[in-house]
Amino acid sequence: MSTGSRLASPLFVLATVSLSAATPSIASAAWPPFGRAISTAVGDQLSPAIASDGAGGAIISWVDFRGTPVNLFARRVLASGDVDPTWPADGRALRTNPLALGIESENPGPPGIVPDGSGGAIVVWEDRRSSLTAPDIFAQHVLASGAVDAAWPANGLAVSATEGIQDFPSLISDGAGGAIVTWMDGRPGTTVVDIYAQHVLVSGRVDPTWPVNGAAVSTASGPQTSPTIVGDGSGGAIVTWSDGRNATTTFDIYAQHLLLSGVVDPSWPVNGLAVSTAPQGQFEPKIVSDGSHGAVVTWYDNQNGSNRVFVHRVLASGVVDPAWPVNGRAVSAGTEGQDFPRLVSDGSGGAIVIWQERVGGVFGVLAAWAQHIKATGVVDPVWPVGGRVLGRPQRDQGNAVIGSDGAGGAIVAWQEGSAIKAGHVLASGTLDSVYSDSGRVVCDIPPSPRGSPALVPVGAGGAIVAWEDYRTGGADIYAKQVLQPVTGVPGTPGLEFAFDPPGPNPALSATTLRFSLSRDATVRLALYDASGRRVRELISGPQLAGVHAIGWDFRDAHGGSIGAGVYFARLDVGARSLTRKVIHVR
Repeated sequence: MSTGSRLASPLFVLATVSLSAATPSIASAAWPPFGRAISTAVGDQLSPAIASDGAGGAIISWVDFRGTPVNLFARRVLASGDVDPTWPADGRALRTNPLALGIESENPGPPGIVPDGSGGAIVVWEDRRSSLTAPDIFAQHVLASGAVDAAWPANGLAVSATEGIQDFPSLISDGAGGAIVTWMDGRPGTTVVDIYAQHVLVSGRVDPTWPVNGAAVSTASGPQTSPTIVGDGSGGAIVTWSDGRNATTTFDIYAQHLLLSGVVDPSWPVNGLAVSTAPQGQFEPKIVSDGSHGAVVTWYDNQNGSNRVFVHRVLASGVVDPAWPVNGRAVSAGTEGQDFPRLVSDGSGGAIVIWQERVGGVFGVLAAWAQHIKATGVVDPVWPVGGRVLGRPQRDQGNAVIGSDGAGGAIVAWQEGSAIKAGHVLASGTLDSVYSDSGRVVCDIPPSPRGSPALVPVGAGGAIVAWEDYRTGGADIYAKQVLQPVTGVPGTPGLEFAFDPPGPNPALSATTLRFSLSRDATVRLALYDASGRRVRELISGPQLAGVHAIGWDFRDAHGGSIGAGVYFARLDVGARSLTRKVIHVR
């Protein structure tokens, strides 16, 4: 590999592996046509959650009923489609707590999972080991090797184990191997449910600079429910939730900013910023970064007895974006009942939102829809006004999940009858012609049902989908990779290449650029600013076939730090070029 002296250090040349390791963009022969069995242990395996392993594969966690008590397991599947042979067959147990209550119903809640940045993952769950009616929040760290981190407590770290109810956790990576977790909290001294958060360090401790048992995100009167969280690009987080402070029958959408120090941002309103206080009620918010230290939030709004999906942008300054409509932008004028919204960033300050809505009236088939809301708060005019139906529905489509394709579009997976299907909507609002107009079948073995899909992007327009699978009668966990074709190089027969989205992106101190070659080729990889000026050349010269991962520390060719802003990474292979946007934040 031909690089400068800075890139030649182990800190920056992250990986170069042979093609036999099977990149997510080139090879998938080892993935069985009906999915890879992740766990087929006795008893049911339910509620899969999935995170990238940073190398084109994924770590999947689930609730496991193979014994008593019910526990949590995880397993790694490689980009090749093989399960990692260093992990135990049928998964690594993350929680094997003996029955504290002496009864079987001491089950953990569904897991949440984020990557640790080193090939492993942090898993979080609600845990009833001390009380059936007052769960606590626990977390565990599983390493890339498949071992539970010995520095962490056996059976998990108590994120919050104070008296009362702590449940429905949501988490994000902290960018340093740990995680920030938020949850609903009904601790003694309050008659309602509040929102709290805690920082879990990679060392297996809670952050000692944060309050014991969590920082109060909102303790307003009335119940606060359904918290979800996104990073702020500076080590902190923005949390959003559904809030009942204004009436016992109406819920609104609020958000709050927590700094890395564990204190609420003093520039934001105490107990949260009102994102929407429209009449009726707003429920089930979801959140993504806007790339500028703020966030984009979606929810469904009950108006006149029919649900509609809305979106709003929250600025880093602690106000809603004044360019957007008050109480948010409706994603569609449809009135047939919209719910179950999810979203991903479009990479330019806006978002692609998906939801469920019937096609053809109240007696029509339930379908997965998508819409693009730009950073300016307008519906993208090149998209259909009412949204794009993602797959011509044959039967009701449900439980849709979404991931970015890294190019302004999105990959979506859903449950449809006995099948798991996937669709790809491009940044232009059109459906990817590589997919069938009714969606690509990920797995369908009638009549056994499938459900609870979970999805993680793996670069170059691809994703890994995991699901509950009942082909043997009980519930097992399966997974399969959904690929985009790689790009052939004109005039160079047999040469194909792919350029994955950078990660993390936006990034504070460094990002990683990954590309893959089907055979040896001459390559140039360089960074440019928004004016087209070349900032840094990372690679220029012959490269071996395989996967290449190169770190950029946001320094120019002279070793100086560059300013925050939007940059472009261009990969030249032969006569073809691919470009990826890189956002540097401070």
